[in-house]
Amino acid sequence: MIRFLLPAVVFGLFILESTWFQIFVPLSLDQDYILVPRFVLIAVVLISIFRGPGIGVLFGITGGLLYDFVYTDLLGIYMFSLAFTAYISSFTYTAVRISYLWQMVIMLGAIFIFEWMTYGLYYVIGYTDILFEDFFIVRLLPSWILNGLAALLLLYPFQKLFHRLEESEALQQH
Repeated sequence: MIRFLLPAVVFGLFILESTWFQIFVPLSLDQDYILVPRFVLIAVVLISIFRGPGIGVLFGITGGLLYDFVYTDLLGIYMFSLAFTAYISSFTYTAVRISYLWQMVIMLGAIFIFEWMTYGLYYVIGYTDILFEDFFIVRLLPSWILNGLAALLLLYPFQKLFHRLEESEALQQH
């Protein structure tokens, strides 16, 4: 049953993120900023760090497909972006796995790359016409700060979860 724990946690974060999105994202674009939570992205990056690029990309594809089905009319933008971000953030070095600082740096970079990539893909295909300067000030920077704080809060519980999963796998092999 413990093997279903990680997918259940990621799905729970998706539900939490959806709830946050509906409550706190303003309905009009006349607001000064837009806060977009990316809890699933944070989880996928941590999965990539602790479980490797293959599992991270798999969770990225699955989570991105959920985003595409629930939030957008185009299939594939979030799926590609989340999987690609998971792959490039999969530093499985021991120094990264034990250092909160390196994990935060990687997560902040991944959040920035993910937001920038999804905006860029939407802009290239003509799905959005927002200029990058406006996107940066109104959405990217506030969301980056929000998700950085969320990553800081999720980091310790996820480390405990991954250690528990490793212990369970070690027990199953003996």
